[in-house]
Amino acid sequence: MPKPRRFFSTLLIVMVFGVLAPLFADNASYTPDPEITARIASDPAIIKNKLISSMNKILENPATLTIELTPVDDEHTARGRFKKIQVFTSRGSIDNLTLNRADIDFEDVQLDTRKLLEEEKIDPVSMSNINMDVSILESDLNAFLEAKSKSIKVDRPRIELTPGNMNLSGSTKYGLVKVEFGADGHLSIKSGKEIWFHAKKMRVNRMTMPRSFVGMIIKKINPVLDLEKFPFRLNLEAIELKKGEMHFTSFRTGENTAGK
Repeated sequence: MPKPRRFFSTLLIVMVFGVLAPLFADNASYTPDPEITARIASDPAIIKNKLISSMNKILENPATLTIELTPVDDEHTARGRFKKIQVFTSRGSIDNLTLNRADIDFEDVQLDTRKLLEEEKIDPVSMSNINMDVSILESDLNAFLEAKSKSIKVDRPRIELTPGNMNLSGSTKYGLVKVEFGADGHLSIKSGKEIWFHAKKMRVNRMTMPRSFVGMIIKKINPVLDLEKFPFRLNLEAIELKKGEMHFTSFRTGENTAGK
């Protein structure tokens, strides 16, 4: 059989965390640089311009990218603190995977303004909540898989998405024999930290495999992603499979240390 763990891990790590890996920090002792604060006070628009530049470094050629800032007041803006920062983007790519749409809300956020202005890095020092809403099209998933086929050792990998169901197919080596495989199933969230794949049935060379065989394979691949392995904490709320589209949301309550 193929190595589904590698496939799902590659897909979901890039999909869920590729954009967000540079975006999280936690430093309660942060104090804005007075010189940077003065620069922002004299030109408040520089914050939004640098945020856009930073996102363009993370996403490759997005069709659209909009950032909306909800300020507290002018003094807090100069120090990099906002009631909310909203990022809306479409058709941006990360490692050959195109996100059809990605919306991210940072609530009550304190930015590291020196990193933003001097390094063009989005590095929140603290925030209260993070909301994420992402959709990826089936066609983009398949283009991504084709580019990754050698690394995941699956020939002609293909995903088909229908409401509540994912079909994964392709061919690979099983021992010394080349076999064609297919698996139908759905994804679920466990404890808000793990993503599990549940196969309803699995086929090898067009033969339906017994439940015991399917259970053995599924035991090896689950959890397909464990969020505890990463240095920041997200909390997946829902994954929805639609016809030709995967949609998922995440909500995290952050530690609000801004202004302390």
